[in-house]
Amino acid sequence: MEVGDSPVIADWYRQIEDVSVFDRQIPVPVNASEVTRIVEGILADQKKEKCYWLLAVDESGKGVGMIGLELINQQHGNAILPLFIAPEWRRSGVGIRMAAMMLDIAFLQLRLHRVGTVYRADNTASEGLTNRLGFWQEGVSREAWYYQGHFHDLVNVGLIASEWKEIRDSLREELDDTISVALGPRATDSWCWP
Repeated sequence: MEVGDSPVIADWYRQIEDVSVFDRQIPVPVNASEVTRIVEGILADQKKEKCYWLLAVDESGKGVGMIGLELINQQHGNAILPLFIAPEWRRSGVGIRMAAMMLDIAFLQLRLHRVGTVYRADNTASEGLTNRLGFWQEGVSREAWYYQGHFHDLVNVGLIASEWKEIRDSLREELDDTISVALGPRATDSWCWP
């Protein structure tokens, strides 16, 4: 992710439905300059190795989604995994491949031990994705996510490195090759997800 990616991300952050499901810290759409400030903050944290964010683009260079490892704690070996997929790419299979790639980075490169994430209880897409990736439900924070005048439960899930190791190869075989995600333009086979 680079500051130059801010216009793509800003377009996503202008959609209140998406912002309300992806980021519970931002209750309303934000303008382009605020998104640039957010991206600059992310990049500053990356320099401190507190987070890593990737922007996925299609073959034409158009934004597909973004994924990160946030709140990385090297002492305890854990991080949070946020994921956003552009509306036109949802249910295409790109999200699970992006998440699998980021889990490989977390467990195979950064030596993390645990990755967790949260989602609003009515977000069945995130529930299905985290289940397929092997995440375990670790708890529910009751009425912790406010949206459109209602409080929703917040589901907490986590995945341990050994659990990812067990599921990784079978997931790779399960996914067909109609769509793939590669880490960088010259990624080797080990950094591509079918």
